[in-house]
Amino acid sequence: MANKAEESWKTLTPDEKLQRRFQAWLAADGINFVSPDAARDYKARAKRFADAMQLKKPDRVPINPSFGGFAAGYFGYTEREVMYDADKAADVALRGTLEFQTDGKMAAGGAPGRVYDLLDYKLFSWPGHGVGENAGWQFNEGEYMTPDEYDDFIQDPSDYWMTVHLPRIFGVAQPLTQLMPAVYIIEQMHVVANISRYGLPEVQAALEKMMEAGREALAWQQKLAPVNKKLDEMGFPTLQSGQCYAPFDFLGDALRGTRGIITDMYRQPDKLLEALERATPIMIKMGSAGRLGTCPMVSIPLHKGADGFMSDTQFKKFYWPSLLKVIQGLNKEGLMPRLFAEGGYNSRLEVVQKDLPKGKTVWHFDYTDMARAKEVLGDVACLMGNVPGGLIFTGTPQEVDAYCKDLIKVAGKGGGYIMATGVGIGRGAKVENIRAMINAVKKYGVYA
Repeated sequence: MANKAEESWKTLTPDEKLQRRFQAWLAADGINFVSPDAARDYKARAKRFADAMQLKKPDRVPINPSFGGFAAGYFGYTEREVMYDADKAADVALRGTLEFQTDGKMAAGGAPGRVYDLLDYKLFSWPGHGVGENAGWQFNEGEYMTPDEYDDFIQDPSDYWMTVHLPRIFGVAQPLTQLMPAVYIIEQMHVVANISRYGLPEVQAALEKMMEAGREALAWQQKLAPVNKKLDEMGFPTLQSGQCYAPFDFLGDALRGTRGIITDMYRQPDKLLEALERATPIMIKMGSAGRLGTCPMVSIPLHKGADGFMSDTQFKKFYWPSLLKVIQGLNKEGLMPRLFAEGGYNSRLEVVQKDLPKGKTVWHFDYTDMARAKEVLGDVACLMGNVPGGLIFTGTPQEVDAYCKDLIKVAGKGGGYIMATGVGIGRGAKVENIRAMINAVKKYGVYA
């Protein structure tokens, strides 16, 4: 039966796949709602998002802010506590969702600190590990792939990742540099020479440590999954089915580092372009992992394409073409990318507009001029975001109300807008301002 369903899915057009995904999400089959009211609310909230995503007018503007570091602090926990205690992470998600009653759940997930401890993770510092217990994650810039290793990555990304990259970002994985590429294990004569590497004591110790981290991660997921299921049953949908990255960010964040990839645009542009091409199908596959029945939105945070990071010419050459291919690849699977444009994208609007398929993307803006964004993109893409985190932190409820009223008037005109913060709400933000933002959509966001 599964094979027949898979074959049937392959015969659908991209538009048919997207509609099938929306229908499955809105049907909410398999959710045992706690009450008829919860079922009604879930479907109303999901439809509100689905309509906005497809450039329609919902009953009102939906709202889905990022609560960031605010939530843990509001309920009396440090950032470190919710990384090392699943019960506290679950408590934040459950109480936060029920107290603030936005259209999406405050999902229980987070990052289990013990896993990163076991792996001796190098790529980031986290609360209580390199930064304060109430600080956010801090990326540790570095060249985790050297400039002469492009060919190694291009020729065999999985082997490069396992035997070169992981040993650099996981301290415990250093012995994996002794493994041979898995593709070398072809026939009987090759098995012993290559599989013997797994018998080395130091390799086995590394794998044992990674297995321990895996057990810890699984236990964390198993503890939080019932909370997310409960929130579904209480009427709160999740607005995401997966995540991937712009190929340029994938290479620039995790591998070459900011300085490295900037240098590569000048010193070895052809090799960079080849690597971007190699990374593109990997990102499409990563983003396509969500199952039927979940929201068809796939989150893509955009880190290095913002105004001022590179010239318009460089954006058109190095950043946008591979990202566009990721968007198109996800669209072919009936998925709708949410492009989280961190910083400002004012100089990029016309560039992306001419290539976007209508009604197939959501653009979540941080500091971008929303009037211009609506003018340029409003006919082809759902807009999201732009409530400043700084305003929530330092403003007054009256200022928040006025800002949101104007934002709804501009970005919400004709539908196709989801209210959200531009960034995560900071720890210690004024709760009255958060309530003012939520109340604003109910006062000003209703469509006639």
